[in-house]
Amino acid sequence: MTEAALPLLGAFLAGAALGAAYFGLLWRSVRALGTGGWGRFAAGAAARAALVLGALAAAIATGVGAAGIGLAALGFLAARLWATRAARRPTREG
Repeated sequence: MTEAALPLLGAFLAGAALGAAYFGLLWRSVRALGTGGWGRFAAGAAARAALVLGALAAAIATGVGAAGIGLAALGFLAARLWATRAARRPTREG
């Protein structure tokens, strides 16, 4: 039972790590957009697309099943929830 659970846990954690990288790139892209960096924003969008498509292609190439891809998507969603909650926190101004 645990032998089958470990790869699925790894898929979830890999999805969460992918999501953290994705939302980190998104944060940097939006910050660049605020300073008029349209080119950096577009480059960030291309990097985010390449990151997700590359991870999906790697998962398919290594034979990860539908359950693994689904759990990776859940990990990505968990990273999204964390990122949106972190972005809504008020900042302290002293």
